[in-house]
Amino acid sequence: MSGKKAFNIALDGGGFCIDKENAFGNYVFAKSLIQALSLYDAKNIYSIYSFCRKPADLFLSKRWSYKKLLPKRFWMKMRVSLEELMQPKDVFLALNQASPLITRSKIICFSHGLSFHFYPHLYPDSYHNLENQLREMIGRSKTIIVSSRKVREELTSMFATIEKKIIVLPFGIPFDMVSGSRNKFGMTKKKNYFLYVGMDHPIKNIEFIKKAFTQFNKEQNKKHKLYLATKSTPRAKLKKLYQRATALLTASYYESFNLPVLEALSQNCPVIGLESAVVPELSSYVHKAKNLKEFVYWMKKVVNGQTKKIDMKRLREEFSWKTYVSKLIETYD
Repeated sequence: MSGKKAFNIALDGGGFCIDKENAFGNYVFAKSLIQALSLYDAKNIYSIYSFCRKPADLFLSKRWSYKKLLPKRFWMKMRVSLEELMQPKDVFLALNQASPLITRSKIICFSHGLSFHFYPHLYPDSYHNLENQLREMIGRSKTIIVSSRKVREELTSMFATIEKKIIVLPFGIPFDMVSGSRNKFGMTKKKNYFLYVGMDHPIKNIEFIKKAFTQFNKEQNKKHKLYLATKSTPRAKLKKLYQRATALLTASYYESFNLPVLEALSQNCPVIGLESAVVPELSSYVHKAKNLKEFVYWMKKVVNGQTKKIDMKRLREEFSWKTYVSKLIETYD
């Protein structure tokens, strides 16, 4: 950013209005990003547009405002467009890929991946809307922010002309997961369970995880359990679940980042994942498997203490919200 002026920024806060039981990746991302901007951007002015009340645990500085805009019907295309006309801004941060129909703002769109494009049969009710949203994002955005090199490569293979407008910014560790809890010996005591964290959606391939766990139990004389956190869990409880788990299991057909992997690693929880569920930025930290046999193999290894040591200093440096904000605000100018 040039430093010559303060920008007026609008953000799409509609993602805060979802059912709290489904407050996973995108919800945590939006909340973390806003907290990071509040901490690390002391210059620009921000307005959050939403159609519900501000979350009680979302704390904003004096440079921020939270506007509840109604009606909800045609909210982005009509109501947010009207607000943009009445109160013009310099930049619109499209956190959920959607942007106003009418705006004079520079649109910076955050792409959350292409799972719907590659697996349309798993999105029967939303595929067409998401495809239309994708085309609109490509055509109207000045800058597109993606969370992994994988998504950039996918988008540029489909739309070669947009390569220069795509910026890769991996997520930072959520603020409530930056520190870990340790006992007097320096580590949290592990308990005998494997953990899955995420939505109960076909794209997450939970049946594979159940199958792997069943196979593990057949081959090992171990008293392990499988904990499926498929509904949003209080963050303090989730943190303890990560700390005490034998390992986090992930087997999604597609991931654009996979925030639970980063959360687990930040709490010194080993991660076992199918290759399809692990983005390049997290690959070196994860026990990756190509198939069921390899997946169960790594489950056995981790149970027996043969796991990758997590370099926490490196992890925090690579996945830093301060770095994210620094690079993001450069795109405002």
